[in-house]
Amino acid sequence: MMIASTCLLVTLTILIHGQVSNSHVVTARQATDSLKSDTPRISVGEMNDRMEFDEGSGIMETMINVEECLGTGFPFFPISLQNPSGCFIFQTTGFNMGGYPNYSGSAFPSYVCSYFIQFGATVSGTVTVKENDFQFQEPDSNGECLDFVVIFGVNDAQQQNDNSDPEDRNSRTDAIEYCGTITGDKIRAFSGDELFIRLAADRSVNGNGAEMVICIN
Repeated sequence: MMIASTCLLVTLTILIHGQVSNSHVVTARQATDSLKSDTPRISVGEMNDRMEFDEGSGIMETMINVEECLGTGFPFFPISLQNPSGCFIFQTTGFNMGGYPNYSGSAFPSYVCSYFIQFGATVSGTVTVKENDFQFQEPDSNGECLDFVVIFGVNDAQQQNDNSDPEDRNSRTDAIEYCGTITGDKIRAFSGDELFIRLAADRSVNGNGAEMVICIN
């Protein structure tokens, strides 16, 4: 009788435990299905605040929160990074979200967004324009960039003096400009208390835009 009672107790325990485990599995599946079917409820601001880990460099990268730019009236956006350290990700407006808009007006000027990144003190570092997902309208028949991104405040003297990077289209030694596609990451050094980034587009086709990584030494 004692053995029969023990077996009954063990059997009930296994059954109860199995029911609990199965209920957990169902709950997990329901949650997964819910995540797959529901629209992610994450605002752009929350996504921009995320921290990412660059496995290649072992450095934490912080997303710069960039305001939406409508591109009319020469909008100007100051971005303050006081006493920065590490690396920061900057994306042009609309990046991976339909791309930068085209200018929809009927007269000059074109679509322009200007971003003024202020560090609060003189710092040294690098700006890397990432090849992956870099996409702008291709140059016209005269080789002119109709849509482009330009960064002012970088050290581009070597490229200008020896033409070592023909994809760099700006003639100034403190600026780089790219359009169309690029054939590799573009890394430029800088030293100063600010960087100035400008995105411009005409009324024809658009692209995904650009992502840049700004690292402070």
